[in-house]
Amino acid sequence: MYKEIWNKVLFSICRIDLKGELGYTVNTYTAFKIKELLVTSLDVFNSDKAKDVEITFFEDEGFIPKTKIRINYQDFVNELQAGPKDNKWGFGIIIASFLNEYKINPVNAMFDESVSVGTEIAVIGAGVHNNLIMQRGVVTGKYVKNGILKIQNDIEVPSSFVGAPVFNVQTGSIIGTVSANLSEAESAFKQIQDISNSNILRLKAVTESLIVDDIDMVQVLQVNQQQIKHFSSILLKYLNVKESVVTEIKGLATFTEAIDFVAHENVVSNIKTHLVKND
Repeated sequence: MYKEIWNKVLFSICRIDLKGELGYTVNTYTAFKIKELLVTSLDVFNSDKAKDVEITFFEDEGFIPKTKIRINYQDFVNELQAGPKDNKWGFGIIIASFLNEYKINPVNAMFDESVSVGTEIAVIGAGVHNNLIMQRGVVTGKYVKNGILKIQNDIEVPSSFVGAPVFNVQTGSIIGTVSANLSEAESAFKQIQDISNSNILRLKAVTESLIVDDIDMVQVLQVNQQQIKHFSSILLKYLNVKESVVTEIKGLATFTEAIDFVAHENVVSNIKTHLVKND
């Protein structure tokens, strides 16, 4: 059944890389096409460092890029149709008519309105090696956070899986999307980043130079703090999230209703795309 799900939906799932001003990757997420829409996490729309969005769809084994396009980040954010910041949905929807010229097929799967503890599930999302991978596990529990019913499971996934579709293995139906869950590793990472930023600000405030053997030690310390930030970012990228959380469809303004509402608006996207050559 896992292979069947993979073959059925792979071509509709994509990797989203947010690119900074110098072309480096700020964050990586997962999205998938439903009807003429692209569904992903709201986190994608809240970056203060991204300048462009790179969207990659893959061939049948999930590691050879089939279509890679680049979009201006602000244009992408402006297309957010559902899941605004002040509501309780864990996903965002944009009009994906800009994908039509690339002949990207939508996910051909039903939606589950409920799922019980013990249900086998599978997730397909962006891996850390510029590919798509599948992870599998079972639903282990449920809890409520900020008024949203969440589904716990025993799958370990990288943070790039945020926005990925989660499937009921028995039925092949989508039960929701992976949403961000702050793990202990991510908490430690944020602490390191905050401490380094604070140290850098303090060092910039130093008005006197500290010269040792013709070396400005204040500048050395500033570079050192930047290196610590960079190293912690790389380390976090390769750490698995110990608990992935799925926003459950049942009990929300349902996922199906949101898709149908936006799809029936017949809005055409104004996004301009640029085809990126494969590396």
